[in-house]
Amino acid sequence: MDNSNRPDLRAYIGATGSGKGVSVREHLKATKPDRFIAWDPLNEYAGFGRTVRTIPEVCQALKGKRFAVSFDPGPDPDTHAKKFDLLCRAVFAAGNCTFMVEELNGVTRASWAPPSWRRITKQGRHQGLRVIAATQRPADCDKDFFSGLTYCRVFTLRFRQDKAVMADLFDVPYAEIAALTTAETDQATTINCLERDWRTGQSGKKTIVLKKKRGGAT
Repeated sequence: MDNSNRPDLRAYIGATGSGKGVSVREHLKATKPDRFIAWDPLNEYAGFGRTVRTIPEVCQALKGKRFAVSFDPGPDPDTHAKKFDLLCRAVFAAGNCTFMVEELNGVTRASWAPPSWRRITKQGRHQGLRVIAATQRPADCDKDFFSGLTYCRVFTLRFRQDKAVMADLFDVPYAEIAALTTAETDQATTINCLERDWRTGQSGKKTIVLKKKRGGAT
């Protein structure tokens, strides 16, 4: 095991359309991982690599020196838990890659997560794993993952329970989380978020303005 690697666990938390997807893509474009795999039930990261739909395809892809793979677990949520467990096992064995998990609340609960996922979040740095997770419902997600975060960015949330969890994580008043908004006009989308980096100790509010092009695109 390599003890020289620092942990790299990132979370992007927010309601649909709040800006978390924009921020994840911004991070991926900046870091340009040459070994990337995503758990992608909503097919949001197909643009970063080819889409595969079976675990054998994943295992074959992970053998490469370089790869960019988006794993689509299919439409049946009853199969997702087993597939996620197998994917986590494969990712840990492969090592040295960026692992993106979309909709973390779909495969973990507040007081439970697959052992293979916990192994990644607790020991993954020794395998050279960099982990990114996104969710709309942090109150329903693995709290052990949150306790080990090195970075988090939170956007507007809908439910009181979710806001309370983020206020506790950031150690800020509930009102500070509740005040986060994403506003859209004909000219731009303005995203207000709160971020914290536990490595550097830096935290604060951030505003992202996405100007719209003609035709409504940003």
